[in-house]
Amino acid sequence: MWISVRGILRSPHFKPVSIVMIISIIMIALPLRFKTTLSRLVAASVLLPFVEIDKYLLKIDTTFEINKHLNRKLDSLSVLTASLIEHKYENERLRRMLDFDLNLPYYLVPAEILAISPTGRFKSILVDAGREKRVDINMPVISPSGIIGKTVAVDDKASTVQLLLDPSCKVAARVQQSRASGIVGYLGGPYLSLTNVPVDQHVSVGDTVISSGLGGIFPQGLFIGTVVKSERREGELFLEILIAPGADFSILEEVFVIVSSPEKQ
Repeated sequence: MWISVRGILRSPHFKPVSIVMIISIIMIALPLRFKTTLSRLVAASVLLPFVEIDKYLLKIDTTFEINKHLNRKLDSLSVLTASLIEHKYENERLRRMLDFDLNLPYYLVPAEILAISPTGRFKSILVDAGREKRVDINMPVISPSGIIGKTVAVDDKASTVQLLLDPSCKVAARVQQSRASGIVGYLGGPYLSLTNVPVDQHVSVGDTVISSGLGGIFPQGLFIGTVVKSERREGELFLEILIAPGADFSILEEVFVIVSSPEKQ
């Protein structure tokens, strides 16, 4: 019997079991109100980490939904901002065109570009102005930056404009400073060429080239471009002159068709 009791006391499970029994006896002896409070404290201590985790997950979910809403709103504002920027640039272009229109003694028909054909043998654009707006064949087309070309085909509501970048489109021109006259055309590359200017004429880099009014299509005084090269070649009768066109043909959006000149009004 003594050996059996000693064996129980030496058992590794004796201490945990004893502690549990003592705690159980104490809990039984405690008043009901104290036991209830203690039970709530124990339950709260056990459940607290799970409650906090739940709150954290709820906060993450709420933050995710707020971010989704803000991202949608940001996308909407980005689209609106892009639209407003485009309207700003459009208004600036239209203001420049209006000022340009008021400063010229011609009747100008504004036109928007419907299509562009900048490649191939025939370089042209299609504009939304035709016979209904008094547009006819062989009328000059310009922008506030310079000559664009001339109309070559017209219907009631649209016209085809042959660009100055087409080799077959020629403009009678003169150098504004020296009054040297020649023919402006396109030979390839980024520049126009002013040909038929005798070597005894004075033409300098930076000089302004305008239409001379000869030829019956382009009235005089329209800006064409600026001289970027003027060279006398040995044995040649004419100067080699290159011109940077005033108009940027890569960003055309609106143009004017000259439907009458001061002589015709």
